[in-house]
Amino acid sequence: MPAAGNARGADTLAGTEDMRPRSVMSRLAPWLVGAVILGVYAPVLVELGRDWWRDSNYSHGILIPPIVFFLVWRQRRQLAGLPLRPAWLGLVGIVGAAALLILGAAGAEVFTQRVSFVAMLLSSVLFLLGWRRLRRLWFPIAFLLLAIPLPYVLYYSLTAPMQAFAAKCAVLGLKIIGVPVMAQGNILHLPGDKTLEVVEACSGIRSLYTFLALGALMAYLMPIAFFGRAMVFLATIPLSIAANAFRLWSTAVGAHLIGMHVATGVFHEAFGFVVFVVALALFFLIRKGAQSLWRSAS
Repeated sequence: MPAAGNARGADTLAGTEDMRPRSVMSRLAPWLVGAVILGVYAPVLVELGRDWWRDSNYSHGILIPPIVFFLVWRQRRQLAGLPLRPAWLGLVGIVGAAALLILGAAGAEVFTQRVSFVAMLLSSVLFLLGWRRLRRLWFPIAFLLLAIPLPYVLYYSLTAPMQAFAAKCAVLGLKIIGVPVMAQGNILHLPGDKTLEVVEACSGIRSLYTFLALGALMAYLMPIAFFGRAMVFLATIPLSIAANAFRLWSTAVGAHLIGMHVATGVFHEAFGFVVFVVALALFFLIRKGAQSLWRSAS
């Protein structure tokens, strides 16, 4: 009998020792996979960081990784309390993300490679941690997409109509207040041989992309229904476009009344910043109103 008891004790101890390595590996697996992903995508991420630094249209991208880290960190206790249930469907996503990376590298298409990185993160979370953790982490990871510069084809397909729209709004606004103006495409001819050109930088794509990122973050943090958050996020699009049209119109008015120097240099940049701040204040008012509306409706 003692021998049998010792045998059972030995089996129990062996079972505990067998369980311990698996527990350690299950904890280390996400970190190991994360290190491998960072190693594989290191060239892609380095070039992405250079684009943030070089291209003012996407300079807001520098702030997005720290925000993502914060969004994940603030949920650390909730995530730790969720059961670990890996989903094999994530492996399909990992294979698909790897295929996107290979195709992007073969075609020298950096946008595809960068999207592949986000897809790889989402799929790895699903494969290693399961659906419940993915439901909590999908937004912080998907938020990285708003730090990725648009492909040139899409970028120029957006800037051209946005330039034309801003020019038309400026012409209409000038005529309403009685300022004679003649439009020649994206070039505005004002009295006194003054000419303003609505260049690519005046299309508003920079403020639009920044507002989209800010709107997505603010809407995500709102404690209201998904529909309400979606409406707040979508409100950033017309608000950004209207702010850019107003900036162009007011610049034209200033050039007509004061001089062409208001359309260039420090004054131009400062006024653009003021318009952005005003538009930002309006967005927060919209957010506050939506939050009050949906809370009262519930």
